[in-house]
Amino acid sequence: MGHIRNIAALVLVGGLAIGGWEYAQAKSTKLTAQDYTEITELYARLYQGSDLREMDLWLSNFVDDAAYGFPNGDSITGKAALTEWRKKSWGGQTGDSRRRHWTSGVSLTPLPDGTVKGRAYWMMIDGKDKLPVVAQSGLFDDLYVKTSTGWKFKRHNVRMDPN
Repeated sequence: MGHIRNIAALVLVGGLAIGGWEYAQAKSTKLTAQDYTEITELYARLYQGSDLREMDLWLSNFVDDAAYGFPNGDSITGKAALTEWRKKSWGGQTGDSRRRHWTSGVSLTPLPDGTVKGRAYWMMIDGKDKLPVVAQSGLFDDLYVKTSTGWKFKRHNVRMDPN
């Protein structure tokens, strides 16, 4: 009787260990439809915040220690630095910039540590004149992390196509 109990305990413990491992693997390497939606919506909120010069909306997409990489290879880290840079880039102007960022071709890759690597194409349309024109284009290379308030940028790298 004791022998059967020991075997049953080993089977139970082994099953729980295997089940836990499989759950952890599935959780870290698969994204739900909700995850995809939340991550792709980061671009909409980030660039509506930029185009409409809404600081709180723009900043809300980053974790506190996020890094922002510029096309020239420079980067800044942390919300204080992001705030200072964004204020300078807006040059004291507020409201609608009449520029529109369009993002497409979003590709997301879940990583074993629970973060997600992403890449997307972007274009910026300048609508200041009567006929809007494509002013810039490029791609984003990003890293996202899930927080208690949803997905956020951990790193947002901007690359521009050559002129």
